[in-house]
Amino acid sequence: MKEWSMDQTTLKIAIAAFMHDIGKFAGKEELGIDEQYFNNHADIYLPFYMGRFSHHHALNTAAFIEKMGGMLPKEFNSPDWGQGDTFINLAAGHHKPETPMQWIIAVADRISSGWDRDTFDKEYNRQIAWKDYKRTRLLPLFEQLLADTERGYESMDDFSFRYPLKALSPESIFPGPKEAVTPGSVDEAASQYKVLFDEFVAALKGLRHNQQNIGLWFEHFESLMMTYTSSIPAARAGDVVPDVSLFDHSKMTSALATAIYLFHGLTESLGAEAIKRYDDKKFLIINGDFYGIQDFIFADYGDTRKQRSKLLRGRSFAVSLFSELGADMLCREIGLPSASIILNAAGKFTVLAPNTKESKTAVEKVETRINDWLIKISYGETAMGFSFLEAAPNDFVLGNFDCLRDRINQVMEKRKFSRIDLDTHGGAVGGYLDSFVNELEHPLCPVCGKRPSSKEVEGTPYVGDVQSACGLCRDHIFIGANLVKRNRVAILTRDVDIKGTRLIEPIFNIYQLAFLEGALNDLAQKGQLLKYWSLETDIKEGVVQDISLKLINGYVPVYEKDDQQDERILSGLKSETKKLELIDQIKEKDPKTFGHIACKAMNPGEREGEFCGTEALGVLKADVDHLGMLMACGLKSERFTLSRLATLSRQINYFFALYLPHLLRDEPLFNNIYTVFAGGDDLFVLGPWNRIIDLAGVLNSKFAEYVCHNEKIHFSAGISVQKPQIPLDALADRADRAIEESKSRGRGRLTIFGETVTWDQFKDLNSVQVRLLEWFQKGWINQAMLYRLNSFIEMAAQEKRVIQDDEIHLDDMLCTKWRSMLSYSTERNVAKEIKGEERREAIDQVTGTTAQWLAEYGGRLKIPLWNILYNQR
Repeated sequence: MKEWSMDQTTLKIAIAAFMHDIGKFAGKEELGIDEQYFNNHADIYLPFYMGRFSHHHALNTAAFIEKMGGMLPKEFNSPDWGQGDTFINLAAGHHKPETPMQWIIAVADRISSGWDRDTFDKEYNRQIAWKDYKRTRLLPLFEQLLADTERGYESMDDFSFRYPLKALSPESIFPGPKEAVTPGSVDEAASQYKVLFDEFVAALKGLRHNQQNIGLWFEHFESLMMTYTSSIPAARAGDVVPDVSLFDHSKMTSALATAIYLFHGLTESLGAEAIKRYDDKKFLIINGDFYGIQDFIFADYGDTRKQRSKLLRGRSFAVSLFSELGADMLCREIGLPSASIILNAAGKFTVLAPNTKESKTAVEKVETRINDWLIKISYGETAMGFSFLEAAPNDFVLGNFDCLRDRINQVMEKRKFSRIDLDTHGGAVGGYLDSFVNELEHPLCPVCGKRPSSKEVEGTPYVGDVQSACGLCRDHIFIGANLVKRNRVAILTRDVDIKGTRLIEPIFNIYQLAFLEGALNDLAQKGQLLKYWSLETDIKEGVVQDISLKLINGYVPVYEKDDQQDERILSGLKSETKKLELIDQIKEKDPKTFGHIACKAMNPGEREGEFCGTEALGVLKADVDHLGMLMACGLKSERFTLSRLATLSRQINYFFALYLPHLLRDEPLFNNIYTVFAGGDDLFVLGPWNRIIDLAGVLNSKFAEYVCHNEKIHFSAGISVQKPQIPLDALADRADRAIEESKSRGRGRLTIFGETVTWDQFKDLNSVQVRLLEWFQKGWINQAMLYRLNSFIEMAAQEKRVIQDDEIHLDDMLCTKWRSMLSYSTERNVAKEIKGEERREAIDQVTGTTAQWLAEYGGRLKIPLWNILYNQR
């Protein structure tokens, strides 16, 4: 890997393009721009049309760079930084470009917005801002996806929802009704902008590394902009539909401008006319895809129960690291900033690069280096595939981008069929047996059962009683143990000496990881600090983030003091040895073991100190249905742009990576649910089985709210109930089978206890469960009657199947007797302790209502019934 020595002019172009529209956030009032400042600068930055200056935000951008200079890298206001135009003229000159470098950002701005050259030249500079533009709120893409033709969503009036103008938080990512969100007056709108801007400035003052490492500071600044400008519409003036955020437009403009600059620079065509050409294939769209994620995370071997929660957490985080650092490695090899990574979620990333020979060589080099390392550590279980596609500016404009997206997907699908270079990596693993050290306690790693144990790991604290482990498994346990205790992660060059807290196996043999606190200015100055992330997902509004926020950690329950007094771990049929083992495992702030999580499913009994219910784990797997189709076909082709794709991808990720951890942390009912992975468009969580069932219903309800109750956007889910001792691979496999059943039955469904229901049916069955419990608590039915219902459910389900068959055999007719058998059973057993008319009323109600349920739901009635039985055992 190259050292971090990006060409400073490239970095200047990238940051200037990223900041080109910051004047839409930093307004005249916020910056204190007086008449004299306006008169001195308007001719430099603003176009003049029909007797007046327009696009005042460009001048605001210049003022921001000047007036906030003390909080920004000093180079921004220095004429000697990089080549060509000054930074301030690059950032603010995009509406009145006069030099080739200014034209780069102007063209990138137009492409990001989906404008073709002719339309832009005719229309864009004629747009005049509304007097009350600050009242405009960001519109949700979700509301308009797959919209019917009657409601075209061609203007703001067609939308019923808006996003509130607030900093990023688990609450602010939800849209609200337009009446509640839209400010009632210009003054109220201006006040909301001022509050948000003041919070942004307070955070900007504390942003790290502005004097030590501009590239690293840029990553922090990008994160800060994500926090404070994700809810600001990029376009607020003229005849527009403001559904792209200022953050996403800024990021796309930066990536496009960087690629354009490097393309023309490396092809020696850095002239205004060449830059304005839309037909040249200037871009290389590079996609990375990490293969074998689930096999990697859930690989199970030997007796690792004590370490399973840490191991699972560490492996899941490692997968996120592979994707993040694979994209980073590619950018460094080409000479791109991190803003060129335009998409990154769920093991996939997209980098926008210049279409040059150097870029293509870098792709081949990085892919080889990464896969050589992955083959070494996983023996072919995992791999990373790279694919690329050449594109011209015309491919990104309105009406064309959907075709480009289709071509990208085709290239990625084709790449999946050749995951491993068999010419290089096929055959037996050379030197495998020679790599074992027989003097170790366990020459073969007892955690993974694949790799040789490492001498460096032998007897170290993180491997505990097993004594031996390979370097990679030790690293995963090390990561899993620290993630729940520390919220800051430093990604460093592998040569940094940090004893005890480092990885044994640096990622890709390049990146070191450490959980460090503080400014780390010296490491940043030397270029040894490559990334510095805050993993804190418990975000409150207005929080000051001094480094990059990275939403890749999720939520993991840890032991608190109260867990030592929880008598549920002593209940049941456990042996004394098992009880002592569970007690010994309780160490404050350590991740809870699966055994302890399963205990939390038990409920208080009738007498103090007694507990009932099934001690088991519930495993929930879910993902958004037809996401590829939603992204490719959800918007009309004339509305589909790169910036909208980025906005949609980011907003879907927020639900799983930001809102879900917040829900698990802040809702006591869900405090014991463990996030295996959650991000992109899917999730995999486990917890007490009954709380997992509750969570599924809450998530479905909140997701519907999140997507503006668009009935065409939903997710499928599967729940598996298992004992905590089940091997990890079996646990994942059974959850997989459940979700696949949901998808095969039409999607938008949940499968649990072997039954598949729509979400509406699941909600109805929850009402059935409430009614059954009410009868049980009133003494109308007892536990024996609940168990008898099981047989009636089976008969009713079989009857439904028999009726659907073309032929009915005599042997199958027995199932039709369930009505008479139900009537007989209720007559004898319902409300036996009650006399007279009250008992008659109870019998009639139970018989009639239960018969209705059985006829309507058949086997699906197992869902509420088994839920009750498992909770009452």
